[in-house]
Amino acid sequence: MEFTSSLLLDNQQFLLLLASVMALSFAAKKTQVFMPFYAWIANKVKSKRAVVALISLFSGVLPISGRVAVSAGALDTIAPEDHKKRKNYGIIDYLSTHHFYFWSPLEATILLPMAALSISYWELMSRLWPLLATAAIVILFYIFRVLKEEDIEINIPDKPLKKKDKEPWQIEADAKRDRKQLLDYSRVLLFTAIVIVLSNIVKANIDTINSWLESAHRNNLIILVAAAGFLASFALGSSSKFAGFVVLSVGVFGIETLPLFFAVDYAGYMLSPAHKCLVVGKSYFRTPLKDYYKAIAALVVPIMLMGVTLYYGGTL
Repeated sequence: MEFTSSLLLDNQQFLLLLASVMALSFAAKKTQVFMPFYAWIANKVKSKRAVVALISLFSGVLPISGRVAVSAGALDTIAPEDHKKRKNYGIIDYLSTHHFYFWSPLEATILLPMAALSISYWELMSRLWPLLATAAIVILFYIFRVLKEEDIEINIPDKPLKKKDKEPWQIEADAKRDRKQLLDYSRVLLFTAIVIVLSNIVKANIDTINSWLESAHRNNLIILVAAAGFLASFALGSSSKFAGFVVLSVGVFGIETLPLFFAVDYAGYMLSPAHKCLVVGKSYFRTPLKDYYKAIAALVVPIMLMGVTLYYGGTL
């Protein structure tokens, strides 16, 4: 494979977006400009888990690459320093921002199948709603049953102190915390850049991946095609790419296979180490990978089982 500048430059505009979001979230945390709004939510919604999930849900609604960059920046302003409780923010944030792919008409995962398969939004949803329902049940169960209320701490001061009212040790502590925050941001940018380069290397070999899929189709091996879509989605870690594999597979095997391929390829995307949301969220909240993958597996395994059931149930 020829190593070209495109492997380094493609999709690097995301780094500019990420850096901008980080700068804004750093400024928001310093000025505490959103604290009155967050305090209002915390006062109206008694569950701390629900408060974190709602802030994540609303701030992560935009269909951008690495959407957790926005929601994590918002949550970072209220997250505690205590690692044991801070890490749970990563899990809630990830789960609260990854159901949009099943239903939002702003997402490539919905728009691409509609355009390529020439179906309406309602016809698409008539086939995908069982997957959406499964995802919603698992997400709500994990947030409100697996995680406990005492696992979450929200850091909203009653009355933020101005710098002139602080003691010298408080000013020094704030400065130390700011330096650590900027160092964490630098690590996020570095890790994200590495992930993008690795993803670009895989994309440079996309023709080989497509040839593999077409060869499997000629032999009518739907399981192999599904496995290939899972592996490709896992390797690329891109929602638009997993949607592309879904469209390719369904175009070959028929519209009745949509839930199967969508569920399997979604699982590959969600589990991908190249998924930028995973990199960003882990860096923000220092959530261990084993905790992430425990929550992600709890989400994608029921979704895949539902996809398999819908396909094979319909063929009996």
